[in-house]
Amino acid sequence: MRPRLRTLSGTENIAEADYLQASLEIYDFIEANRIDGDLGISYRINPGSAVDYTGGPVHGQYSLYSGSAGTGIFLLRLYEVTGDKKYLEEVSRILDELTNNVSGSDFYLEKLESAPGSSLPITGWHTGVYSGPAGAGVLSLSYYQHEKDAKYLSFAERLGRDILAASKSDENGKYLTEDTDVFSDGGFVLYFISLYRAGGNPEFLETARDYAAHIAKSASDDGEGGLYFKANEIGKVGMPEGSIYPGFAHGTSGIGFIFATLYEVDGKDWELETAEKTAKFLEKIADDFDGARLIPYIYGGENSDDYKGKYYIGFCHGPAGTSLLFKKLHVITGNSHYFDVYKSLAEGIIKAGAPEYNSWGLWNSYCACCGVPGLIEYFTDVYETTGEEKYLDVARRSAARTIADSFEGKTGRCFYGYWDRTNPFDVQTYTGLYIGAAGAGANLLRLYGHLQGKAVTPLWEYSY
Repeated sequence: MRPRLRTLSGTENIAEADYLQASLEIYDFIEANRIDGDLGISYRINPGSAVDYTGGPVHGQYSLYSGSAGTGIFLLRLYEVTGDKKYLEEVSRILDELTNNVSGSDFYLEKLESAPGSSLPITGWHTGVYSGPAGAGVLSLSYYQHEKDAKYLSFAERLGRDILAASKSDENGKYLTEDTDVFSDGGFVLYFISLYRAGGNPEFLETARDYAAHIAKSASDDGEGGLYFKANEIGKVGMPEGSIYPGFAHGTSGIGFIFATLYEVDGKDWELETAEKTAKFLEKIADDFDGARLIPYIYGGENSDDYKGKYYIGFCHGPAGTSLLFKKLHVITGNSHYFDVYKSLAEGIIKAGAPEYNSWGLWNSYCACCGVPGLIEYFTDVYETTGEEKYLDVARRSAARTIADSFEGKTGRCFYGYWDRTNPFDVQTYTGLYIGAAGAGANLLRLYGHLQGKAVTPLWEYSY
């Protein structure tokens, strides 16, 4: 990469070709941390750290969030923009490892027993698509789009049936845990929809509907025509007792997105009604800054005033995730009001000073989940949705900061940051898709692919 100076915007010093070059250097870093097994490959999650995350509840070696299932998405994008089949072949080796090592329904049964007493006592965060076996299915379905070998669809379907084998039923529907967010049981709705779309088996659509029906019964009425979801007992992880997360990954907006997505394929009135009432609640609690909107990180419960005026900016709890519900509702209904809210949430990110300035809810995490790299993905999508050039400029600025803040070492390009907002002293470097370098590289390739006119494999949430 050519020498450059970092300026406030930075875009004039980082060219389009640098997005690809930085991604190739990120690949070098990930390759330096590859683990070659007897049957395939995986990667070290946080190389060089005193505490290895590889066996952690969220950061499993094979997970979508931090492990090899997610890293495979980055490699698919490298193949799609370069045409070099070595990246596609590496994904097949990842899938060889996953196919032979990812647990079956016994994984879920064990977590139902062990998770409540663990250091992360929210069971669904151990078992969901991001952290559990189904994440391997997300990669397998993505790879199946390139290699139409039935074994990749069969593997993904097997993982779906493993969830079913461990599931419970009551008068409301099916469930695995009492946690309903996208990171938990809610994500299974999306996964079963993916299986239905890929293979056409109505069993999976029925299961998606059954899981969604159980989640719908847990909704709370806000008294003003809106609905919200107490998706988890987040007091267990230090949040105010009785409070909720409104955001996408762990909260109400993500659950609303589930219902809107299900309605697209299932067409039941109650699915759309639930999604729209969820959107109404989110609009009610949003703070307006001259037409730009932000939604608080925490809502309700004891001592929630401590979180007033505190907003996440990225994907997991911020507008980049929450706005996907409003985009989806606009597509489904044609109601321009939803499009206006979608844009106002994008404007909220800009109003908060991103991507150049950190804030309470945007810190040096350098990840697709809660950091600036995820804004590359998001604003590229916003530009494609709206056609407004200013959003493409924000995507470029996000890419400029991502590259400028990276570290180029002997083994490649990586990022030193702290994933845990509450522990800024825990500076590490990570390899994975939602937590580390693979995500930053994938986000850069999203923008590069757009500029080159090359479609890339969507991140899971953007695939619906």
